Amino acid sequence: MIYIIDKDITFNTENGSLKSITKGREVFLSSVNTRVFKCLLEHSHEAVSRETLLRQVWTDHGLSASSATLNQYICLTRRALASVGFNERLIVTLSKKGYRLNRIIPINRQSVDFPEPPETAEAPVSPVTEPPKNSHYLFILLRSLSIVVPLSFLVLCFIYYKHHRDGERKQVLSYLGSINGCPIYYVGNFFGHRQDDYFRLLARNDLYGQRCRPGEIVITKVNRSHNANEDSGRQFIAKCTKDSAAVLHNCESEYIRAWKKS
Repeated sequence: MIYIIDKDITFNTENGSLKSITKGREVFLSSVNTRVFKCLLEHSHEAVSRETLLRQVWTDHGLSASSATLNQYICLTRRALASVGFNERLIVTLSKKGYRLNRIIPINRQSVDFPEPPETAEAPVSPVTEPPKNSHYLFILLRSLSIVVPLSFLVLCFIYYKHHRDGERKQVLSYLGSINGCPIYYVGNFFGHRQDDYFRLLARNDLYGQRCRPGEIVITKVNRSHNANEDSGRQFIAKCTKDSAAVLHNCESEYIRAWKKS
């Protein structure tokens, strides 16, 4: 339902739109505010008691409110009218009774007509033709490909993943030799032609620690410099116990300044 107030202000009870036709201003009332204004408009210029407004706006909708709340929404309605440019005194307060609309301001109703959906013409029924036999074989081929291709892709992904993971699990340890009974392993591929210099470096600085007990090995790694003759670099060294399954246990490691400049 659309109410036309003073031939200029339209109020749509469906969406709460309050609009001035001449000024083009429009605001939207909240659902509660819409019910308050709608209740006043339905009673036209007749007086509406506070009890009636509280019942129709709140109680009938499972809500509760006080007279102070009602006064607040009456004020909000008046502000909404003023915001679209209507400054006349539309809502009149009746002392100890309620409210009514100003009798000198005309109010008309206009129903909202929803357009009927256009009639759809029935489409002519075409005769059913049997699909050619070749389409049946094509359907089987496409169906088979839709199964085989994804499965093949998954198998390739699994093979690649397994190969990649197996490669990660292989720990590259290069055996260099033994110093004072301690087997020395290097992490990664060792710079082979400098192995003797590296052994002398370990022995000179006693980086491998004391003699190894049975089953113990020493694991080393040079950081930054791969030249054992240089007087700079850092050295990772660990002493671990290796069991019969080649699994390392109880590793004690250090990351130290291996040699300094003189």
